[in-house]
Amino acid sequence: MQTVLPSEFKRGLVLMLEGQPQVLEEFHVTGAAQTRHKVHGRLRHLRTGRFTDHVFTESERVPVAELHYRRAQFSYQRGEDWVFLDADSFDELVLGAAQIGERKWFLKDDIECRAVLLAGKLIDITLPSSVSLKVTETAPPQSGGSDTTWKSAQLETGLEIMVPLFIARDEVVRVDTASKKYLGRESAERK
Repeated sequence: MQTVLPSEFKRGLVLMLEGQPQVLEEFHVTGAAQTRHKVHGRLRHLRTGRFTDHVFTESERVPVAELHYRRAQFSYQRGEDWVFLDADSFDELVLGAAQIGERKWFLKDDIECRAVLLAGKLIDITLPSSVSLKVTETAPPQSGGSDTTWKSAQLETGLEIMVPLFIARDEVVRVDTASKKYLGRESAERK
């Protein structure tokens, strides 16, 4: 199994800690020139969806999961399960609500994702960097005013974000999947 040093960490890296796949969501380094550096990582367990914090020493070798990726499309929600369709084999791939977590706000019919498989089993999905969603509720649009003035809007998946005053109901907006922030209005030809 391949191993890496904490100095080689990247956000999104899947580590095998105690035989369990955990994705590195965030990390930062502490320590001064006279002391040994430590890497503090925020990990999300890929089977349970739970978050934990872990401290790594600078010389610690950490095993990396051997993953495979497949193209998949979100198909439908069945109770607490989220069902994806493998784009090549058309097999159904299922993740539980705990594993999906906050990413549920970006899942709508036919959205293309990347399925992450470990030993042939689905353990996670990776969303695109931005998703286009329709505004279902917001205050009436206003022209003029300041560029720094925003209003609340509810999107088709139930996600609530802040949008500029000129955005109207039924418009399609692009949303950053990492920060859940408005990126821009979707152009008319792509609706």
